[in-house]
Amino acid sequence: MFSTFLTTEWIRSSALVVAVLVLSPTVAFGQASEADSPTDSNPAAESSESDPGTDRVAMKSFRKPPMDPEKIASVFQAQAVMPEDVPTVIPGFGEDQSDPGEQTEGSGEEQAVQIKIAELISQLGAPEFAVREQATAGLRKLADDALPALRTAAIEHDDLEVRLRAEDVATGIVNSAVAGRIDSFLEGEPGSFEGWEVFQRVLGDGPRLREVFVEMMLRHEDLVQALEVSTEARMAALEKVIARVQRRQLIESQLPSAPDVIGMLLCFNDPELKLSNIHEEALLRMLRMSVTAEVLRDDQLAEPFRVLLAGWIPRCNQASRPEVLWMSLQRDLERTLPFAEKIVQQPESGIDEVAFSLQLISRFGDESNVDMVRGLLGDERPVTDFEFIGDSPIQAQVRDLAAATIMILKRKPLDEIGLNPNSLHPKTGFVARNLGFPANDPEPRREMLEALDELLESDDEPAVDAPSETESN
Repeated sequence: MFSTFLTTEWIRSSALVVAVLVLSPTVAFGQASEADSPTDSNPAAESSESDPGTDRVAMKSFRKPPMDPEKIASVFQAQAVMPEDVPTVIPGFGEDQSDPGEQTEGSGEEQAVQIKIAELISQLGAPEFAVREQATAGLRKLADDALPALRTAAIEHDDLEVRLRAEDVATGIVNSAVAGRIDSFLEGEPGSFEGWEVFQRVLGDGPRLREVFVEMMLRHEDLVQALEVSTEARMAALEKVIARVQRRQLIESQLPSAPDVIGMLLCFNDPELKLSNIHEEALLRMLRMSVTAEVLRDDQLAEPFRVLLAGWIPRCNQASRPEVLWMSLQRDLERTLPFAEKIVQQPESGIDEVAFSLQLISRFGDESNVDMVRGLLGDERPVTDFEFIGDSPIQAQVRDLAAATIMILKRKPLDEIGLNPNSLHPKTGFVARNLGFPANDPEPRREMLEALDELLESDDEPAVDAPSETESN
């Protein structure tokens, strides 16, 4: 459990925040509250076993794996354009969801209920305390049936006392409904909250994922709603989430949490979202913080988090690539390998991109990558600044890193061709600066490349079968 992550009990109590938002009919979609950021088709598997490290919500398992990263884009591409009128109320949070076609207009029973509700609302302004309390209790008992009339009375009734009490009663009804729905949702019951369908299709299902979703709903209601709307809605919500998270850091000294970074990554996986360097820097700043390590340590969140990163990274801006590749090395993000393979084959790729990509290939690639890397053995671009050993300036070039990568992929010792064996590194594959050669003496590098060519040519030659004993006779 994260130090900054909300406990289940806190989540339940925080449902009051959602209730307040629901009762505000003037809040337009996408506006932040002023009070405050491998397949998808498998059915959820149920098990009676509990998971260590989780609270009592995990006593009943309801798991579903995350979607393949390459399929995430299709979830957002299938959505229609943003409608003109977007409901500001989260479905299931106290609003009337009944089908008008199922109602019998003018039925005597319905009319009697509405007359009773109107009488009780009028009694909220009675001078007698007992009458007011009886009216309050009666309206709470009617619950959702009374909500529309209560909301209307809270805005339009002539009596100020009635308006105030109607709002209080409506708040109490919604609070009770919200808390009950969140309880059931966290225990594994089907959820009908707006945004949940997209969330669980992409990330899967599980106790901790549901906790993250509820906290996202409480912190970033606009973002959760935008998941099922349009690219325009997601962009508007994303920018508000970034501002919200930054404000909490500066004013309240609160570090980003799992719902913050997962919510942003969900938006970043929309292929139509036009992300600027400013947007990506906001995300990268968050990923540099402790929240990344905390999420990756969580058994239930680590894989969905990796899937979101793998979905976004291939589309990141070129300016972000070096840091993204470095992060992939440090966080063991093996799914970034295809992205690194693509970079080393692009002539326009920068030196830092190529260097980090070679390190990533040396860590997660295999011998099938050798031919791809071999094309860089003629790249003389410098990777490191000059370092001096005595009076000799030493500098590593792209071709030196390519040679080291090939030897690692072929599981050969580096010193077999004259590379420094102490260059190997468990996290980054190798240390670039330890692979340099004298800048004023080209002979050692030339000998290294010739030795590598001989090794590769010998491996390319087809094996010659030894003559049989019969043939030799």
